[in-house]
Amino acid sequence: MPAFAAESNKATKTGTWRPNPTSLQFTLAVMPDTQYLAWGSQDSINMKPLEESFRYVINNSGDDSGDNIVFLAGLGDITQDGDPTSFEAVGKAFKVLDNHDVAYSVLAGNHDVTGDDSRGDSAYLQTLGPQRFKRAKTFAGADPSGYNTAHIFQAAGRSWLLLALDWRTTDAGLAWANDMIKAHPKMPVIVTTHELVDSTYGDEVFPYESGDPENNAVLTSYGQRLWDELIKDNDQIFLTLNGHFWPNGRMTKKNAHGNDVHMHITNYQNRFMGGGAMLRLYHFDLARNTIDVETKNPWILAEDAAARSPLAQEHSRITGPVDNFSMPINFGERFASFIPLPIRPARPASKVLVKGTLAYWRFDGGGADGTPVTSAQTIRDLSGKGNDLTLVTLPGADADALTWSADHHPDQPGHASLKFAGGRNPVHGGSVEPLPAEHHLPHDQLEPRPGRAAVVAHRGGERRPAEQAVHRQLASGGQPVPGVNRRHLARA
Repeated sequence: MPAFAAESNKATKTGTWRPNPTSLQFTLAVMPDTQYLAWGSQDSINMKPLEESFRYVINNSGDDSGDNIVFLAGLGDITQDGDPTSFEAVGKAFKVLDNHDVAYSVLAGNHDVTGDDSRGDSAYLQTLGPQRFKRAKTFAGADPSGYNTAHIFQAAGRSWLLLALDWRTTDAGLAWANDMIKAHPKMPVIVTTHELVDSTYGDEVFPYESGDPENNAVLTSYGQRLWDELIKDNDQIFLTLNGHFWPNGRMTKKNAHGNDVHMHITNYQNRFMGGGAMLRLYHFDLARNTIDVETKNPWILAEDAAARSPLAQEHSRITGPVDNFSMPINFGERFASFIPLPIRPARPASKVLVKGTLAYWRFDGGGADGTPVTSAQTIRDLSGKGNDLTLVTLPGADADALTWSADHHPDQPGHASLKFAGGRNPVHGGSVEPLPAEHHLPHDQLEPRPGRAAVVAHRGGERRPAEQAVHRQLASGGQPVPGVNRRHLARA
């Protein structure tokens, strides 16, 4: 896991909300159950931890922060009792976000409301309902009840849809959620709600490392309903986040399209100071195809380190495997069903050749897709150094041992390749080379040199490392590979 941004132990001031919407690295901040900080009916309200976490979110937006937080998602149980006095305090605390135009979402948990989303008016709805987001650029709408909302934030140069669903969403609410996804067919979707999956082990285990941290959660009966009626058939949903339960856990489940949906519990209400508005940070890195997850408490970190109690210090950052981990995810492949990988147009050799290139071959403009390479065809060396390639067949080779192919990487300058057939011993096949057959290079001398280069194909048998490298070289259309001097070959 990469190093994260430096942590300050000094009291913080509120900076400027400045997320970078184009950077391939960004962070989704998640705040679960803060209920014990807002228990107005028991005259117990402490908004300082909440406000400190809000300031952390603001101050750690933007590239220079190391986090580039672009959105904050709440997971419900904002209060312990749903009392108007509790929500009055919460409403004032959330002005820290509103006054700085922070992109965020909230949802109701079972301690904030009763019944399902058909309940009608409530202190939650009066304080944190859709009217609160009327000025928010990321607010995309709400269902008629007002308890289910949609938010669209910008990150990594694309739009992401986040659904914030009520503690108990009715059929009407789920129909609205499905319609919202259909209305935004090219957006990755994150579903947040209060209950969806539960952990498979109890809180008598500490630290919370029981079982397999990659698979220690299970759908609840209500979560199964959400899976069946919303998540399973919507391939755009790749991540779900819920609170309510503890200890924390996660699971991965295949949807109807055969793709992974990552489903996580995050909740710290049973920790020091009821979690103290702990933040779970999802660091997306689309360049590394990874989401790095960490958990920290900005309120504790804002204190003087020397003044922290041992218990506070322990909870300043939670580092166990259920709270601090990495998720490999190939975003391009995972989103390919609704965001096809872009194919760049072919680029002429003059646009990709680099100084000092001694040989540059590409296979567009050759034969038709699937047709054999013949001895009458020449693959020109586009570097101008004269290392043109012609076919030399090996004894016993089939006519289609080496064929032209339209296959190519979406980012490849030349939109074609050569395809090697295989599957039979002894070695059979052909080579394309600029040398007479009697000067054919041995397999262990495949690196091109000025004035002489060779590419060997064969059928059957185990490829040697050098042969594998050259096989990949041609199959990818001439891109440099290990074992081939990059000074001699330009990307094709």
